[in-house]
Amino acid sequence: MLGIEEIRRIIPHRPPMLLVDRVTTLEPRRRLVGSLTVTGDRPLPLSLLLESWGQAALVLIRHDRPMPDVLTDGVPVAGVFEHIRFGRPVLPGETVEHHVTMTRLVADTAFVTGESVVGSDVVLRVGRLVGAMRTVESLRASLEAATPGPTVASGAAR
Repeated sequence: MLGIEEIRRIIPHRPPMLLVDRVTTLEPRRRLVGSLTVTGDRPLPLSLLLESWGQAALVLIRHDRPMPDVLTDGVPVAGVFEHIRFGRPVLPGETVEHHVTMTRLVADTAFVTGESVVGSDVVLRVGRLVGAMRTVESLRASLEAATPGPTVASGAAR
């Protein structure tokens, strides 16, 4: 079992955006069961439910190659989420359990699938997530190449 401190050594996320409290099952490069207990007074937003499941997937993908610092260890990038289905909301006080299965790993690109449950209720199904690691430098270069220069219309060049 992994707690928050062990999870923090594996993935770069930190509170308040660390959305996995513990990992109860970890079969290297095969499957993981992790969880998050929802705090506060509002249901967990769907975007954060998906983010939490993605972080559990990242623990599975990177547990043997920790990456707590994105500047030196790389940036995890979710390339594709496919066939996403949401169930009922996850309410405050409930614990959502994430089930993640790795279906393929090619170099720095992983393919995972799974679901999240609260008790017997399926609250999220993920048909497939394709995630990869990229260096900070490669992402900066891609961003700079995609960013247009100043234009007259924007008022930047006169």
